[in-house]
Amino acid sequence: MDRRDRGRAHEQLRRVAIGGVFTLAMARAAGLTRAAVRHRIARGRWRHVVGQAYVDLSVAPPTRQTDLQRRAIGASLSWPGSIVCLRTAALLYGMPVADDGETHVVVSDRRRPTAGLTPHRMRLAPGEVSARPSFRLTSRPRTVVDCLMQLPRREAESLMAWVLTRDVVGHDELARATESRAGHRGVAQLRALVADTADGAIGALERRLHELLDEARITGWSANEPIVVDGVIVARADVLFRAERVIVEVDGRAYHTDFEADRARLNTLALAGYTVLRFTWTQLTTRPQEVVRQIREALAAAR
Repeated sequence: MDRRDRGRAHEQLRRVAIGGVFTLAMARAAGLTRAAVRHRIARGRWRHVVGQAYVDLSVAPPTRQTDLQRRAIGASLSWPGSIVCLRTAALLYGMPVADDGETHVVVSDRRRPTAGLTPHRMRLAPGEVSARPSFRLTSRPRTVVDCLMQLPRREAESLMAWVLTRDVVGHDELARATESRAGHRGVAQLRALVADTADGAIGALERRLHELLDEARITGWSANEPIVVDGVIVARADVLFRAERVIVEVDGRAYHTDFEADRARLNTLALAGYTVLRFTWTQLTTRPQEVVRQIREALAAAR
């Protein structure tokens, strides 16, 4: 194959590749020889994605998001008809889960994990599948439920807090999912997560705060309340005294880690007339009287 033939073959491959992703069978069909394929892989011009898929790095440099998308495309090319699910789908939706390096997909037949592809057998209703231009993935609500059932407990708790504080999926919807999945693997964990957050407390920190308020007989508050400013939900209060416009928050949660966004949110609340008190686990457990005193003082000042 001379230089002109190689150029035509490369141009043909670029036309049929999806987002720079292709299989070796597609490369051969475009006219590239086995030697040409091996040469580009050895020189690092082509990088393995998942399964039988590769990416031409000259198309665009990889980023975290393009890497995820290429893995999803590679899964679709390697296993036609597969549907991205679990961690991989969650990451594509921007959820705070760990990337285990595998590309998780739903398949309709029995397959073994291979070359970065992890198959799963699930029944999916038509409404539980979302389509992207080059691949399919489980819908956002279905992805949340699957992850809450199958992720390790600590990671699932963190995801539950993130989901509820952003209204990604409502608590009632998760409760219904628990009932519809009776007998499925992981439903016990989902049921426990739903029960732990039934009173509006999301995690041990908020439950401890609720206990202190109840023990001090401080009333007039509600948990996990959205704060609307100019028609937009700008925050979700751990505890809100609506009449006094006093918000009590507990720190240390995964969804309070964006420093810039957190400071902008606090400024917006202050300008809207809210008083915000923030407490840590140490304060709640070792200095509970001080926490209660400060809350009483904030309420008295507001009144």
